[in-house]
Amino acid sequence: MSVPDDYREALKRFAGAIRDPEGQPNTEVEARRMKIYQDLFFNNLNTFLSNNFPVFKSLMPEQWWRQEVRRFMQIHRCQSPLFSEIGREYIDYVNSDERLLTPEDPPFMAELLHYEWVELALQIATNPEPEPGLHKDVMAGHPVLSPLAWPLEYRYPVHQIGPTYQPQEPPEQPTWVLVYRSRDRRVSFMALNAFTARLLALLEAKPGLSGRQLLEQMQSESPGVDPDALMTGGELILQEFYDLGIILGARIVPG
Repeated sequence: MSVPDDYREALKRFAGAIRDPEGQPNTEVEARRMKIYQDLFFNNLNTFLSNNFPVFKSLMPEQWWRQEVRRFMQIHRCQSPLFSEIGREYIDYVNSDERLLTPEDPPFMAELLHYEWVELALQIATNPEPEPGLHKDVMAGHPVLSPLAWPLEYRYPVHQIGPTYQPQEPPEQPTWVLVYRSRDRRVSFMALNAFTARLLALLEAKPGLSGRQLLEQMQSESPGVDPDALMTGGELILQEFYDLGIILGARIVPG
């Protein structure tokens, strides 16, 4: 049965009044009852965003934050009906042309939001199907990175940002962070250096190489580094990643 046009239009007016009480006031519902719906919707959205981005919210003036939530409600049209996707929707809004910049926007805003979002994203991510045939020798086989381990690169040191540290210019060297979910489903963050970031990048870029061959390539890329120390240190890192569940195991490399 089709919905009557007048009913459909009434729902649109009702939804518009919830999103924008001042710009689209609703005269069809008693003002007291309408305000209950408006406050309920705003407070729920405010709570979800506050829980998704606690560090970012702590840096911003309260009035700015409330106006930001209201603008998000008014302007953005979410593509997902899931509450767990609200944080992702807000990031899409921040990175889109539909959001106007404000003088209070910190230069690291988009990166800090993404960094805070990945924790929830990994918490709710589906466990990957186990890959058959993996073994434990991460030097003889190709180390397989878990789909629940995300190497990330940022211009700003997002893991250090807080009320007492808010850089206005990015440092010369990027920040590398590994966010992963362990076998007991805890989400952890690990700061990476240039060596470990490069090693993780090679794991994905060179699926036909064993762990030893990957480290040999890194030896060739680092002529000023002691090759034996690099090989020994690299093996220890690969083994630690396996123990933490960052590496699921090793895939047999064709001889």
